[in-house]
Amino acid sequence: MAQPDYVICLECETPTYVFEWDEGHLKEAHCPVCGNDDPASFASEEDLEELNLSQDREDKG
Repeated sequence: MAQPDYVICLECETPTYVFEWDEGHLKEAHCPVCGNDDPASFASEEDLEELNLSQDREDKG
């Protein structure tokens, strides 16, 4: 996956433009709004869309 322009904090849904990306994976990010700094709690726009699609399927399912 190419480096995204921004990642989205999954805690407060704020886009974050300052982050470290290495070999297709998020290494470091910091949310300026809620202070979240756990890389596992951020998603690219593409990843977030996939999560939303999965959630929609589960809700209908």
